[in-house]
Amino acid sequence: MTEQEHIKQLELENKKLQEQLALIKKKKEKRKSVGFWLLKKSSIPLLGIRLKKSISNAIQEYKTTKSVSVDTVSDVSSNIIWRITRIGVFGFFITLIPSLILFVQTWLVINQNVLVGNQNTLIEAERRSSLVFIMDNLLSDLSEELKYKGSSERNISPVLEARIATLSRAMKPYKYEEDGELIDKEISPEKGQLLFSLIRSDLADQSYREILDASDFSYTYFKDIFLGRGVNLKYINLNHSNLYEVNLPAVNLERSELKNANMQKINLSDGILIRANLTHANLTHAELLSINLTNANLFGANLTEADLTEATLWGTKLEEAILTDVILDNAIVHREDWISYVADSLDLKGAEVLGDKYYIKKQGKQQFIIVAKK
Repeated sequence: MTEQEHIKQLELENKKLQEQLALIKKKKEKRKSVGFWLLKKSSIPLLGIRLKKSISNAIQEYKTTKSVSVDTVSDVSSNIIWRITRIGVFGFFITLIPSLILFVQTWLVINQNVLVGNQNTLIEAERRSSLVFIMDNLLSDLSEELKYKGSSERNISPVLEARIATLSRAMKPYKYEEDGELIDKEISPEKGQLLFSLIRSDLADQSYREILDASDFSYTYFKDIFLGRGVNLKYINLNHSNLYEVNLPAVNLERSELKNANMQKINLSDGILIRANLTHANLTHAELLSINLTNANLFGANLTEADLTEATLWGTKLEEAILTDVILDNAIVHREDWISYVADSLDLKGAEVLGDKYYIKKQGKQQFIIVAKK
Protein backbone atom coordinates (compact mmCIF):
# COMPACT_ATOMS: atom_id res chain seq x y z
CA MET A 1 0.00 0.00 0.00
CA THR A 2 1.34 3.36 -1.01
CA GLU A 3 1.59 6.26 1.38
CA GLN A 4 -1.16 8.12 -0.39
CA GLU A 5 -3.56 5.19 -0.08
CA HIS A 6 -2.73 4.84 3.60
CA ILE A 7 -3.54 8.53 4.22
CA LYS A 8 -6.82 8.16 2.39
CA GLN A 9 -7.75 5.15 4.50
CA LEU A 10 -6.98 7.07 7.68
CA GLU A 11 -9.16 9.96 6.53
CA LEU A 12 -12.07 7.58 5.96
CA GLU A 13 -11.64 6.04 9.41
CA ASN A 14 -11.42 9.53 10.93
CA LYS A 15 -14.62 10.52 9.19
CA LYS A 16 -16.42 7.44 10.54
CA LEU A 17 -15.19 8.21 14.05
CA GLN A 18 -16.41 11.79 13.79
CA GLU A 19 -19.80 10.60 12.59
CA GLN A 20 -20.01 8.19 15.53
CA LEU A 21 -18.99 10.94 17.98
CA ALA A 22 -21.59 13.26 16.50
CA LEU A 23 -24.25 10.58 16.88
CA ILE A 24 -23.28 9.97 20.53
CA LYS A 25 -23.30 13.71 21.22
CA LYS A 26 -26.69 14.06 19.61
CA LYS A 27 -28.10 11.25 21.72
CA LYS A 28 -26.70 12.81 24.91
CA GLU A 29 -28.18 16.18 24.02
CA LYS A 30 -31.50 14.51 23.30
CA ARG A 31 -31.43 12.70 26.64
CA LYS A 32 -30.47 15.91 28.36
CA SER A 33 -33.30 17.78 26.71
CA VAL A 34 -35.80 15.04 27.64
CA GLY A 35 -34.59 15.03 31.28
CA PHE A 36 -34.72 18.80 31.40
CA TRP A 37 -38.19 18.73 29.94
CA LEU A 38 -39.31 16.16 32.50
CA LEU A 39 -37.68 18.13 35.30
CA LYS A 40 -39.34 21.26 34.04
CA LYS A 41 -42.74 19.69 33.78
CA SER A 42 -42.48 17.97 37.17
CA SER A 43 -41.22 21.07 38.90
CA ILE A 44 -44.26 23.09 37.86
CA PRO A 45 -46.79 21.07 39.94
CA LEU A 46 -44.33 20.79 42.79
CA LEU A 47 -42.97 24.33 42.88
CA GLY A 48 -45.49 26.28 40.87
CA ILE A 49 -44.74 28.75 38.07
CA ARG A 50 -44.31 31.73 40.36
CA LEU A 51 -41.88 29.98 42.73
CA LYS A 52 -39.95 28.48 39.84
CA LYS A 53 -39.64 31.85 38.14
CA SER A 54 -38.49 33.56 41.35
CA ILE A 55 -35.82 30.88 41.93
CA SER A 56 -34.65 31.20 38.31
CA ASN A 57 -34.37 34.96 38.67
CA ALA A 58 -32.35 34.52 41.86
CA ILE A 59 -29.95 32.11 40.13
CA GLN A 60 -29.51 34.44 37.13
CA GLU A 61 -28.95 37.39 39.43
CA TYR A 62 -26.31 35.47 41.37
CA LYS A 63 -24.54 34.44 38.14
CA THR A 64 -24.46 38.05 36.99
CA THR A 65 -23.65 39.98 40.17
CA LYS A 66 -22.36 37.19 42.44
CA SER A 67 -24.97 38.31 45.00
CA VAL A 68 -28.73 38.24 45.55
CA SER A 69 -30.75 41.34 46.41
CA VAL A 70 -33.14 41.61 49.36
CA ASP A 71 -36.12 41.97 47.03
CA THR A 72 -35.21 38.77 45.20
CA VAL A 73 -34.86 36.84 48.49
CA SER A 74 -38.18 38.27 49.70
CA ASP A 75 -39.81 37.25 46.43
CA VAL A 76 -38.47 33.68 46.73
CA SER A 77 -39.50 33.48 50.42
CA SER A 78 -43.03 34.76 49.84
CA ASN A 79 -43.52 32.34 46.95
CA ILE A 80 -42.26 29.44 49.10
CA ILE A 81 -44.73 30.33 51.87
CA TRP A 82 -47.54 30.74 49.39
CA ARG A 83 -46.69 27.40 47.79
CA ILE A 84 -46.54 25.54 51.13
CA THR A 85 -49.91 27.00 52.10
CA ARG A 86 -51.41 26.00 48.79
CA ILE A 87 -50.06 22.46 49.07
CA GLY A 88 -51.44 22.34 52.63
CA VAL A 89 -54.92 23.31 51.43
CA PHE A 90 -54.66 20.76 48.65
CA GLY A 91 -53.56 18.15 51.18
CA PHE A 92 -56.50 19.08 53.40
CA PHE A 93 -58.95 18.36 50.61
CA ILE A 94 -57.13 15.10 49.90
CA THR A 95 -57.55 14.05 53.53
CA LEU A 96 -61.28 14.76 53.26
CA ILE A 97 -61.69 11.89 50.82
CA PRO A 98 -61.28 9.10 53.44
CA SER A 99 -63.60 11.02 55.75
CA LEU A 100 -66.25 11.21 53.05
CA ILE A 101 -65.83 7.51 52.34
CA LEU A 102 -66.18 6.76 56.07
CA PHE A 103 -69.30 8.96 56.26
CA VAL A 104 -70.89 7.10 53.36
CA GLN A 105 -69.99 3.76 54.95
CA THR A 106 -71.47 4.88 58.29
CA TRP A 107 -74.67 5.99 56.56
CA LEU A 108 -74.93 2.62 54.84
CA VAL A 109 -74.33 0.79 58.14
CA ILE A 110 -77.02 2.90 59.88
CA ASN A 111 -79.51 2.12 57.16
CA GLN A 112 -78.58 -1.54 57.40
CA ASN A 113 -79.09 -1.44 61.18
CA VAL A 114 -82.52 0.14 60.66
CA LEU A 115 -83.44 -2.63 58.27
CA VAL A 116 -82.16 -5.25 60.72
CA GLY A 117 -84.11 -3.54 63.52
CA ASN A 118 -87.29 -3.59 61.44
CA GLN A 119 -86.69 -7.23 60.64
CA ASN A 120 -86.19 -8.04 64.34
CA THR A 121 -89.39 -6.13 65.13
CA LEU A 122 -91.28 -8.23 62.62
CA ILE A 123 -89.77 -11.40 64.06
CA GLU A 124 -90.68 -10.29 67.60
CA ALA A 125 -94.20 -9.37 66.49
CA GLU A 126 -94.59 -12.81 64.93
CA ARG A 127 -93.29 -14.44 68.10
CA ARG A 128 -95.73 -12.44 70.25
CA SER A 129 -98.59 -13.40 67.96
CA SER A 130 -97.72 -17.06 68.44
CA LEU A 131 -97.57 -16.54 72.24
CA VAL A 132 -101.00 -14.89 72.21
CA PHE A 133 -102.31 -17.91 70.29
CA ILE A 134 -100.75 -20.22 72.92
CA MET A 135 -102.28 -18.12 75.72
CA ASP A 136 -105.70 -18.35 74.11
CA ASN A 137 -105.43 -22.16 73.97
CA LEU A 138 -104.13 -22.29 77.54
CA LEU A 139 -107.00 -20.18 78.89
CA SER A 140 -109.45 -22.38 77.00
CA ASP A 141 -107.96 -25.43 78.72
CA LEU A 142 -108.14 -23.58 82.06
CA SER A 143 -111.81 -22.78 81.52
CA GLU A 144 -112.52 -26.36 80.52
CA GLU A 145 -110.78 -27.74 83.61
CA LEU A 146 -112.67 -25.41 85.96
CA LYS A 147 -116.04 -25.92 84.30
CA TYR A 148 -117.21 -28.76 86.50
CA LYS A 149 -115.47 -27.72 89.74
CA GLY A 150 -117.31 -26.06 92.59
CA SER A 151 -116.26 -22.90 94.38
CA SER A 152 -114.38 -24.93 97.00
CA GLU A 153 -112.47 -27.01 94.43
CA ARG A 154 -110.81 -24.40 92.23
CA ASN A 155 -107.34 -25.94 92.15
CA ILE A 156 -105.99 -26.91 88.75
CA SER A 157 -103.67 -29.68 87.61
CA PRO A 158 -99.89 -29.31 88.08
CA VAL A 159 -99.43 -29.66 84.31
CA LEU A 160 -101.63 -26.65 83.62
CA GLU A 161 -99.93 -24.69 86.40
CA ALA A 162 -96.56 -25.39 84.78
CA ARG A 163 -97.83 -24.32 81.37
CA ILE A 164 -99.04 -20.99 82.80
CA ALA A 165 -95.73 -20.37 84.58
CA THR A 166 -93.75 -21.25 81.44
CA LEU A 167 -95.85 -18.92 79.31
CA SER A 168 -95.34 -16.02 81.74
CA ARG A 169 -91.57 -16.45 81.45
CA ALA A 170 -91.69 -16.69 77.66
CA MET A 171 -93.48 -13.35 77.37
CA LYS A 172 -90.69 -10.77 77.05
CA PRO A 173 -91.09 -6.99 77.45
CA TYR A 174 -90.76 -4.73 74.42
CA LYS A 175 -91.38 -1.18 73.28
CA TYR A 176 -94.43 -0.26 71.24
CA GLU A 177 -96.29 2.84 70.11
CA GLU A 178 -98.90 4.38 72.39
CA ASP A 179 -100.84 7.46 71.28
CA GLY A 180 -98.56 7.72 68.25
CA GLU A 181 -95.32 7.73 70.28
CA LEU A 182 -92.88 5.00 71.26
CA ILE A 183 -93.01 4.26 74.99
CA ASP A 184 -89.86 4.94 77.04
CA LYS A 185 -89.51 1.59 78.79
CA GLU A 186 -90.02 -1.98 77.70
CA ILE A 187 -93.20 -3.59 79.01
CA SER A 188 -95.40 -6.61 78.31
CA PRO A 189 -99.17 -6.09 77.84
CA GLU A 190 -99.52 -9.84 77.25
CA LYS A 191 -98.37 -10.57 80.82
CA GLY A 192 -101.06 -8.19 82.04
CA GLN A 193 -103.68 -10.04 80.02
CA LEU A 194 -102.51 -13.39 81.38
CA LEU A 195 -102.48 -12.19 85.00
CA PHE A 196 -105.88 -10.52 84.64
CA SER A 197 -107.33 -13.78 83.29
CA LEU A 198 -105.84 -15.73 86.22
CA ILE A 199 -107.28 -13.28 88.75
CA ARG A 200 -110.71 -13.43 87.14
CA SER A 201 -110.57 -17.24 87.09
CA ASP A 202 -110.95 -17.25 90.89
CA LEU A 203 -108.49 -20.06 91.46
CA ALA A 204 -108.00 -21.63 94.87
CA ASP A 205 -105.20 -20.29 97.05
CA GLN A 206 -103.04 -23.35 96.53
CA SER A 207 -103.01 -23.02 92.73
CA TYR A 208 -102.47 -19.26 92.95
CA ARG A 209 -99.51 -19.77 95.26
CA GLU A 210 -97.93 -22.47 93.11
CA ILE A 211 -98.41 -20.50 89.89
CA LEU A 212 -97.11 -17.19 91.28
CA ASP A 213 -94.12 -18.90 92.89
CA ALA A 214 -93.04 -20.36 89.55
CA SER A 215 -94.09 -17.49 87.25
CA ASP A 216 -92.37 -14.26 86.25
CA PHE A 217 -94.75 -11.29 85.94
CA SER A 218 -92.06 -8.62 85.94
CA TYR A 219 -92.61 -5.86 83.34
CA THR A 220 -96.35 -6.50 83.45
CA TYR A 221 -98.55 -3.77 81.99
CA PHE A 222 -101.64 -2.77 83.94
CA LYS A 223 -103.14 0.68 83.62
CA ASP A 224 -106.34 2.21 84.98
CA ILE A 225 -108.01 -1.12 85.73
CA PHE A 226 -110.01 -2.58 88.62
CA LEU A 227 -108.79 -6.06 89.56
CA GLY A 228 -111.24 -6.69 92.38
CA ARG A 229 -111.09 -6.50 96.15
CA GLY A 230 -109.05 -8.88 98.26
CA VAL A 231 -107.04 -10.36 95.39
CA ASN A 232 -104.33 -12.77 96.56
CA LEU A 233 -101.03 -11.93 94.86
CA LYS A 234 -98.75 -13.12 97.62
CA TYR A 235 -95.10 -13.67 96.53
CA ILE A 236 -95.75 -12.32 93.02
CA ASN A 237 -92.87 -10.79 91.03
CA LEU A 238 -94.03 -7.45 89.57
CA ASN A 239 -90.66 -5.74 89.28
CA HIS A 240 -90.55 -2.92 86.69
CA SER A 241 -94.30 -3.26 86.10
CA ASN A 242 -96.62 -0.41 85.10
CA LEU A 243 -99.47 -0.32 87.63
CA TYR A 244 -100.59 3.25 86.96
CA GLU A 245 -104.03 3.98 88.52
CA VAL A 246 -104.67 0.29 89.17
CA ASN A 247 -107.44 -0.30 91.72
CA LEU A 248 -106.44 -3.12 94.10
CA PRO A 249 -108.09 -2.52 97.50
CA ALA A 250 -107.36 -5.05 100.25
CA VAL A 251 -104.90 -6.89 98.00
CA ASN A 252 -102.49 -9.38 99.55
CA LEU A 253 -99.02 -8.55 98.26
CA GLU A 254 -97.09 -10.03 101.15
CA ARG A 255 -93.40 -10.64 100.25
CA SER A 256 -94.08 -9.47 96.71
CA GLU A 257 -91.41 -7.96 94.45
CA LEU A 258 -92.28 -4.45 93.22
CA LYS A 259 -88.86 -2.95 92.56
CA ASN A 260 -88.86 0.04 90.18
CA ALA A 261 -92.60 -0.39 89.62
CA ASN A 262 -94.67 2.55 88.38
CA MET A 263 -97.45 2.73 90.99
CA GLN A 264 -98.61 6.31 90.53
CA LYS A 265 -102.18 6.89 91.73
CA ILE A 266 -102.55 3.21 92.61
CA ASN A 267 -105.19 2.23 95.17
CA LEU A 268 -103.80 -0.27 97.69
CA SER A 269 -105.95 0.79 100.63
CA ASP A 270 -106.34 -1.93 103.29
CA GLY A 271 -103.72 -3.93 101.42
CA ILE A 272 -101.19 -6.29 102.99
CA LEU A 273 -97.62 -5.58 101.89
CA ILE A 274 -95.73 -7.17 104.77
CA ARG A 275 -92.05 -7.59 103.81
CA ALA A 276 -92.80 -6.45 100.26
CA ASN A 277 -89.88 -5.07 98.25
CA LEU A 278 -90.80 -1.65 96.83
CA THR A 279 -87.25 -0.41 96.21
CA HIS A 280 -87.33 2.72 94.02
CA ALA A 281 -91.06 2.27 93.37
CA ASN A 282 -92.99 5.33 92.20
CA LEU A 283 -95.89 5.78 94.64
CA THR A 284 -96.70 9.44 93.97
CA HIS A 285 -100.35 10.31 94.69
CA ALA A 286 -100.98 6.70 95.75
CA GLU A 287 -103.94 5.79 97.97
CA LEU A 288 -102.38 3.72 100.76
CA LEU A 289 -104.95 4.14 103.53
CA SER A 290 -104.71 1.52 106.29
CA ILE A 291 -102.06 -0.35 104.30
CA ASN A 292 -99.81 -2.76 106.19
CA LEU A 293 -96.16 -2.07 105.32
CA THR A 294 -94.64 -3.93 108.26
CA ASN A 295 -90.94 -4.57 107.54
CA ALA A 296 -91.48 -3.59 103.90
CA ASN A 297 -88.52 -2.18 101.95
CA LEU A 298 -89.24 1.28 100.51
CA PHE A 299 -85.61 2.19 99.86
CA GLY A 300 -85.57 5.10 97.40
CA ALA A 301 -89.35 4.96 96.90
CA ASN A 302 -91.15 8.15 95.87
CA LEU A 303 -94.08 8.79 98.23
CA THR A 304 -94.78 12.36 97.13
CA GLU A 305 -98.36 13.27 98.10
CA ALA A 306 -99.15 9.63 98.92
CA ASP A 307 -101.96 9.11 101.44
CA LEU A 308 -100.73 6.84 104.24
CA THR A 309 -103.54 7.59 106.66
CA GLU A 310 -103.71 4.89 109.36
CA ALA A 311 -101.00 2.93 107.56
CA THR A 312 -98.76 0.55 109.50
CA LEU A 313 -95.12 1.55 109.08
CA TRP A 314 -93.74 -0.79 111.72
CA GLY A 315 -90.07 -1.45 110.85
CA THR A 316 -90.55 -0.09 107.31
CA LYS A 317 -87.22 0.69 105.62
CA LEU A 318 -87.32 4.25 104.23
CA GLU A 319 -83.69 5.08 103.42
CA GLU A 320 -83.47 7.62 100.55
CA ALA A 321 -87.26 7.67 100.19
CA ILE A 322 -89.09 10.89 99.24
CA LEU A 323 -91.78 12.05 101.69
CA THR A 324 -92.74 15.37 100.14
CA ASP A 325 -96.31 16.33 101.19
CA VAL A 326 -96.99 12.77 102.35
CA ILE A 327 -100.11 12.25 104.52
CA LEU A 328 -99.40 10.31 107.72
CA ASP A 329 -102.48 10.90 109.87
CA ASN A 330 -102.71 8.20 112.56
CA ALA A 331 -100.03 6.09 110.91
CA ILE A 332 -98.48 3.47 113.20
CA VAL A 333 -94.69 3.42 113.69
CA HIS A 334 -92.27 1.45 115.86
CA ARG A 335 -90.28 4.23 117.55
CA GLU A 336 -91.13 7.34 119.55
CA ASP A 337 -88.55 9.48 117.74
CA TRP A 338 -89.72 8.40 114.28
CA ILE A 339 -90.28 11.95 113.01
CA SER A 340 -86.85 13.19 114.05
CA TYR A 341 -85.32 9.91 112.87
CA VAL A 342 -86.54 10.26 109.26
CA ALA A 343 -85.81 14.00 109.23
CA ASP A 344 -82.39 14.09 110.89
CA SER A 345 -80.84 10.62 110.81
CA LEU A 346 -82.17 9.53 107.40
CA ASP A 347 -82.38 13.11 106.07
CA LEU A 348 -85.30 12.21 103.81
CA LYS A 349 -86.57 14.76 101.33
CA GLY A 350 -89.81 16.30 102.61
CA ALA A 351 -89.31 14.95 106.15
CA GLU A 352 -88.00 18.26 107.47
CA VAL A 353 -91.55 19.68 107.75
CA LEU A 354 -93.17 16.63 109.38
CA GLY A 355 -92.38 17.97 112.84
CA ASP A 356 -94.49 21.06 112.07
CA LYS A 357 -97.47 18.93 111.05
CA TYR A 358 -97.36 15.89 113.36
CA TYR A 359 -96.32 14.63 116.77
CA ILE A 360 -95.84 11.11 118.12
CA LYS A 361 -98.26 9.60 120.63
CA LYS A 362 -97.65 6.36 122.47
CA GLN A 363 -100.26 3.69 121.87
CA GLY A 364 -99.36 0.44 123.57
CA LYS A 365 -96.14 -1.09 124.86
CA GLN A 366 -94.02 -0.70 121.72
CA GLN A 367 -96.39 1.03 119.35
CA PHE A 368 -96.64 4.68 118.49
CA ILE A 369 -99.07 6.67 116.38
CA ILE A 370 -98.44 9.77 114.28
CA VAL A 371 -101.02 12.41 115.19
CA ALA A 372 -101.75 15.54 113.20
CA LYS A 373 -101.32 18.84 115.03
CA LYS A 374 -104.45 20.97 115.22
